Amino acid sequence: MSKPVMIGEWGGPGGGERNVQVTPGRLNSVTIHSGGTIDAISFTYIGTDYIEHSEGPWGRPLNTKSTITLDPTDYVTAISGTFGTAYDNDCVITSLQITTFKEKDNKIYGTPNGTPFHIPVRDGGRIIGFFGRSGDMLDAIGVYVTP
Repeated sequence: MSKPVMIGEWGGPGGGERNVQVTPGRLNSVTIHSGGTIDAISFTYIGTDYIEHSEGPWGRPLNTKSTITLDPTDYVTAISGTFGTAYDNDCVITSLQITTFKEKDNKIYGTPNGTPFHIPVRDGGRIIGFFGRSGDMLDAIGVYVTP
């Protein structure tokens, strides 16, 4: 397994730092709680120790829950979204969109408000995990990418 690269983070400076327990190797699922913003994110992944790990929820899971499950032949090829001012003037992630190789999910979660970001992975690369910041909501998000 090649060593993944951390890219980002996008969003605001609030909340506490969040990161994986073990270096990720493959993403299994992503769960997003959203309403007007991204309330929380959690995910499962296979680590470089070949064991499945769970992270999150990062934020408070209050509103609609959606889970994207990846089979062993599918993977995340891009993540995009927006970040901006929300309820109490904090800068948070206001929307997310996750694109998979099999294009199983192209839904926009949250409300696209604020500054856009887009992280495509090219030439067979994969998004295999996340890091960021969270408090009551998902304040910022970054990705682990493997070539």
